[in-house]
Amino acid sequence: MPLITLDNISLNFSEKPILNEVNATILKGDKIALIGRNGEGKSSFMRVLAGAIEPDDGKVKIKNGIKISYLEQTPPEDNDKNLFDIVAEGLGDIGEILTQYQQLMTEEKLDEAAQLQEQIDQLDGWQHLHKIETLLNRFTLNPKVILSTLSGGWRRRVMLARALIQEPNVLLLDEPTNHMDITAILDLEKMLKDYHGTLVLISHDRAFIAGIVNKVFDLDRGNLAVFECGYDDYVKRKQNLLNSEDLANKRFDKKLAQEEVWIRQGIKARRTRNEGRVRALEGMRQSFVGRRQTQGKIKIHSVAEDEKRASKLVFELKKINYSIADLQLVKDFSMLVLKGEKIGIIGGNGSGKSTFIKLLLDELQPTSGTIRRSKTIKLAYFDQMREMLEPNMKAMDFVSGGSDHINIGGKSKHIIGYLRQFLFTGKQAMAPIKMFSGGEKNRLMLAKILSQPANLLVLDEPTNDLDVETLELLEEMLVDYTGTLILISHDRTFLNNVVGSTVVMDGDGVINQYAGGYDDYLLQKQTDLNNKDSLKSKPKQQKKTGSNSSKKLTYKEQQMLNQLPKKIETTEAKIGKIQLQLSDPEFFQQPESQEALIRLARLEADLERYFEQWNALE
Repeated sequence: MPLITLDNISLNFSEKPILNEVNATILKGDKIALIGRNGEGKSSFMRVLAGAIEPDDGKVKIKNGIKISYLEQTPPEDNDKNLFDIVAEGLGDIGEILTQYQQLMTEEKLDEAAQLQEQIDQLDGWQHLHKIETLLNRFTLNPKVILSTLSGGWRRRVMLARALIQEPNVLLLDEPTNHMDITAILDLEKMLKDYHGTLVLISHDRAFIAGIVNKVFDLDRGNLAVFECGYDDYVKRKQNLLNSEDLANKRFDKKLAQEEVWIRQGIKARRTRNEGRVRALEGMRQSFVGRRQTQGKIKIHSVAEDEKRASKLVFELKKINYSIADLQLVKDFSMLVLKGEKIGIIGGNGSGKSTFIKLLLDELQPTSGTIRRSKTIKLAYFDQMREMLEPNMKAMDFVSGGSDHINIGGKSKHIIGYLRQFLFTGKQAMAPIKMFSGGEKNRLMLAKILSQPANLLVLDEPTNDLDVETLELLEEMLVDYTGTLILISHDRTFLNNVVGSTVVMDGDGVINQYAGGYDDYLLQKQTDLNNKDSLKSKPKQQKKTGSNSSKKLTYKEQQMLNQLPKKIETTEAKIGKIQLQLSDPEFFQQPESQEALIRLARLEADLERYFEQWNALE
């Protein structure tokens, strides 16, 4: 059943076509991902669906009685209302009455509250009061808290609750996972999977999209293509279409070149030329000029500098603790960070991720314990809240500091040419930052950060608002990056593709480090839980068999015990080989020395774990 029909919709901003005679139908039960590069107009398209802006041409037909709820990309920051009032606003008039009733009850104005009770009874409003309380509990929101005091992730939860309280037929979500922690993202993913209404979703989180949608709207250079499939199949089909388009363009360009040669023949040829062919050539020229080229790929330079002089040890943390009043954010944590390591940091909102970064960077001091830092650190820091951006500053001035040229890897480069590598046109480079979309602002931040000579990159949620293609290019750059990377992210796919180890802020100051990305962390955590369960059951079994008899190993445990001596022997041999290499001072001048140090640290950790397993099984 069609709920929304788009009939030849066109929309232009500053002569740029955002929607070019778009036709599409949104059916009941559709769960649609709206995909497109930054600046293509995804948010504008969503606002057309929501009725927030009118198209320049065409019609948006909405079925009678259909309720549409819209979560905007940027939640309000200066709202001083409490969370109950904000969620209740989604109900319209009855929500306003319930807000007044709650306020009067809080102020103990019982007579005035009693008058409102009659209105609420007549409107059958008590059920709505229950819905508000249920939804606040589901999102773990305190109804008395003021919105402006919350972080970005919590504000998004509030606005999402406000959108859902309306029980819409069509739910429009623009980047709902921005600044949310992984636990909240997984909870939202489950909720949207179970959602019985129609959904249109913009998100940069590939794992999130893939788990929800059954249809993809692809917005590309003003045109909308509809893919009746899930996200993974869409990626394959889209690549095939781009390949076909590229081949067609090459054939067209070859034909155009041949015609240009013909038109430039001698005077005799021009006298006898075919006028119809001339007119066809003019048409080809216009088509070539009017062709909206696909944007190029970002070429990001490695920003590591003076690698041979950089210290092999970047950070050494020994039993550090950090508390704010009675809240302990770091408890007895030790960690070694070597040059070239790529470390991801995950944890719930408020678990202390940003505090942990500040401790590393000497912006905060631990309550106890020590942090040893390399004296050769050159830092480049990406701020998730874009606090460095000045709205009225030109993009090129923000990146270059006002100069026409910028030094990249020891070579001078014109700032407009450099920004083109980050998909900005010359016109955009000279435009004020306030004209940019959220994703374009993030790209601009990355352009500035990655122009700086640095051997330590600290990226705090760099993936927010970026389109998928830019994300994949950023992944490639970070994998090739030779310096040290510390990355805070809630994007599971991004973590899996980039980091070599994951630091998990488990809450109450407890921090654990796991080898690999997010999926590796989940596997290791489950193994640890299984081992703990096994150890807990061990005393009970010994009690049953008596003090003179020992517990019998299971077949799996016996196999593990049999394999341990070989594992220990092999690991010790590998450690000995690396230690022999490291005993040669000239070895440290070679690029592979940093990999050897990282490998040595991992092997020593493995060896310690093997001995612990041996002791437990023995």
